[in-house]
Amino acid sequence: MKRRDFIVTGSLALAASGGVGSAAKPNLPSDTKLRILAISAHPADFCSRTGGTLIKQVRAGCPVRVIWLTRGETDESSLLYQKHPGISTEEVRRIREKEAFAAAEVLGVEGRMLGFSDHPLDMTPERMDKLAQEMADFKPDIILTHFKDELTYPTHWRTAQSVIRAAQLAGVSWDIRFFEPTIGTANRVGFIPDDYVDITDVFDQKVTALKELATQPDLIPHYTVCNQWRGLECDRAYAEAFVHWAPRVPVASTLSR
Repeated sequence: MKRRDFIVTGSLALAASGGVGSAAKPNLPSDTKLRILAISAHPADFCSRTGGTLIKQVRAGCPVRVIWLTRGETDESSLLYQKHPGISTEEVRRIREKEAFAAAEVLGVEGRMLGFSDHPLDMTPERMDKLAQEMADFKPDIILTHFKDELTYPTHWRTAQSVIRAAQLAGVSWDIRFFEPTIGTANRVGFIPDDYVDITDVFDQKVTALKELATQPDLIPHYTVCNQWRGLECDRAYAEAFVHWAPRVPVASTLSR
């Protein structure tokens, strides 16, 4: 089979497999509706990086939930402060939370806002326990989150490290897949995809969701380019890319072309 046919899937459900280690799960039947959990540092990250993939999972009948660790009141809300001098931090938090849930509604996913403080994101033992409990309650088969080596963005990096640790604490799936780092930094931080999802048929819906995140209007042009580039890498019009935490070894019955 061709490389692009191996790495491109209609949804993550078609590429799911068990992980490794004590939390690993066995291979699931092909008709199992996988439970997908996306954990986002800020209100917009889940949508810009993996919105198309989440739409595909919803259309496949999978339970999908997103957890936001913060409301992004510091790192990603500069436009609000510029447009509204004197606006309170609490009002910014309210606006960003409203945007987050509006985008989630367009994607068709369930949202949970933990609302921890942003920049610095301080994951205290109590907050780690709360995140682990959220995971244990949802029991995800696949977890999507920020790239583990995104050292160029401390809040994203801290989120990834916290997700890995919380998954261990909760005893849930070890099938963790990292989505795109901040656009323009992938090469710098060593993000080399080993999994792609073709989002061509849902790209317009993803853009509609991104429009709900009005505080960050640059997301649409930036991630249009990003998804087109990932599409070029796998011979599709638009795609989203991921890196496995525990890489899988592809095995075929025979050699093929």
